[in-house]
Amino acid sequence: MQKNRSVLSTLIIILVLFLSACSGVQPTTSKTTQPKKELTPKSSEFYPLSKPFDALLARIAMIQEAKEYIDVQYYIYEDDASSAYFSAALLDAAKRGVQVRILVDDLDTSGKDRAWMLFSAHPNISLKLFNPIKFRKLFRFVKLAFNIDSLGRRMHNKALIVDGEYAIIGGRNIGDVYFASEEEKLFLDFDILVHGVLVNDIEEMFQHYWQSQLSYAATDVMDADINDAVLQQEQKVLYARVAAFKQKYHKNLQELSKFIPLQKLPFTRARAKFFYDLPQKVATDIDDERYNIAAEIKDEFKKIQKSALIISPYFIPTKEILRQFRYLRKRGVSITIVTNSLASTDVFIVYSAYQKYIKELLSMGVEIYELKPNSFLAAKKQKVQQERISLHTKLMILDERYVTIGSANLDPRSINLNTETFMIIDSTSLAKELLREAKKSITRDDYIKLAWGEVSYPYELKDIKSEGILYITTQKGVKHIYTKPPYSGFFKILGANLLSYLPIEGYL
Repeated sequence: MQKNRSVLSTLIIILVLFLSACSGVQPTTSKTTQPKKELTPKSSEFYPLSKPFDALLARIAMIQEAKEYIDVQYYIYEDDASSAYFSAALLDAAKRGVQVRILVDDLDTSGKDRAWMLFSAHPNISLKLFNPIKFRKLFRFVKLAFNIDSLGRRMHNKALIVDGEYAIIGGRNIGDVYFASEEEKLFLDFDILVHGVLVNDIEEMFQHYWQSQLSYAATDVMDADINDAVLQQEQKVLYARVAAFKQKYHKNLQELSKFIPLQKLPFTRARAKFFYDLPQKVATDIDDERYNIAAEIKDEFKKIQKSALIISPYFIPTKEILRQFRYLRKRGVSITIVTNSLASTDVFIVYSAYQKYIKELLSMGVEIYELKPNSFLAAKKQKVQQERISLHTKLMILDERYVTIGSANLDPRSINLNTETFMIIDSTSLAKELLREAKKSITRDDYIKLAWGEVSYPYELKDIKSEGILYITTQKGVKHIYTKPPYSGFFKILGANLLSYLPIEGYL
């Protein structure tokens, strides 16, 4: 089902982009301005959430411990089993007097109006939609197509904030595929639990979005007929789904105890900065840097002295990124890219754009690793049973000292179109721990290493007749070398090659 949805989404994107090329619609201009502030590092505490079920249980523990308020901000909030568990926890918090505010990007809410209106009917729950598409059903994507320059620019932020004390920042949305509850597929992802004064900056970010003119009360946009009888019945359905979820994942849920109380977690204390795009970014020209964090991140990137491990599921290097890489490589900085393979990616149109840069990156001396779709070792490590694994982590480890985490991918869409968050943590211990785990994974059977011909790579390639990209991996200890993206099939490779000729890279 997830695979079919990904293919459908890709086809819709292609249709939307072609239609928009003819529309000539220009982005709207925001009338308000927000001066940028100088960010200073703040000492706080951090707990990494690499295991998918831990990421869910940490969220549940935060919600259960909430006393005053909960702020929820996500790009995607699914209607599935783990989302029901998350929603029921929020509803229970609201029932005990906690104020709950939920801000969701409107792109993925199609067909969910009734469910959202029922869920947010409690007086202590407020729901807003960011950059809403007024057509809710049949003509929704037609409206998007003819307004791609405005409606196609989305809030990609992910944050959960409780009482101004705890927050979770990272790449995960709310849904089964992020928390190992999906039967067939898992997104390998990463979040971090934050405790301390830096949470104030994350809360400030949420306030900017909540109060933005681009955020609309759900009651002004959504349409659904509900009454008390329907509301009570739907709550019974919700709690029944939660009971089924708990029964199915009973052993995993027993781990919830280690997150309560949160104060007993082995946090790492470190200084950190939190950056975020302002909401006006989606309503201004892409060259307007007043609301964009790209410049600040670029300045931080220039400070790298020795090494950079970059994990990005959707990786399309812009001209500026390539300039940065050349600058770093000339200074002797080692760069390693970890991304999805054509077989593992859930958006193969992105791979079609990325593959055009592989030769140039390899010629610089950049190392590239791609995740296998059937990465069973990765699945075993995560204590899950899914057969298909896709990378969704947005993480960088710089100079074995700095850890960056947030919602942003290294692609034109994150840099220019969507709003994003980005955190830099100065912690040698945390950086080395995460780097050690990453290196273990990429040197095993979980990944494919890319090379170009025989240049600079100590492999025996006598059987390879033509020069080009080589995909080198091991299976059960035996080395295999491919001249085309492995595990993908003829038509997927052909499709990616054909799509690479479309002038749509700036939208990806």
